[in-house]
Amino acid sequence: MKIPNDIYAIVLDLATKLTDAREAGHTKRFWEQYNQLRKFCDAQESHGVVHPFLWETLADYTDDDSAAIPLYEKALKAAQAICDADYLSSIQFALAERHQVMGNSDLAYQYALAANQTVKNVDDVELRRNI
Repeated sequence: MKIPNDIYAIVLDLATKLTDAREAGHTKRFWEQYNQLRKFCDAQESHGVVHPFLWETLADYTDDDSAAIPLYEKALKAAQAICDADYLSSIQFALAERHQVMGNSDLAYQYALAANQTVKNVDDVELRRNI
């Protein structure tokens, strides 16, 4: 399932604004953009558009690991539904990292193993190297 161009453009724009705000140290602006991205993801879901790109991007910008994990899990379900190895492996790897930070070593290891297995079906050399 290809992400529609208009949705991709909106998420990319918001992600760019989030990155710019974070790098500039503008906490208020960061949270305004984060909340816009969250509302956009929720709105797309209410319209039946459930794509891993949406939720993985939101999770990537979520600093709190315990809040990011459910977002990654939602992205993982969406990636499983469309059988997309690229999304699956990157989301599994992100879940492994977040669980490791939270001290959930067993879950982190399980997700890392899954990511390592899934990434074998991915052409993205950088992602393969990272995992």
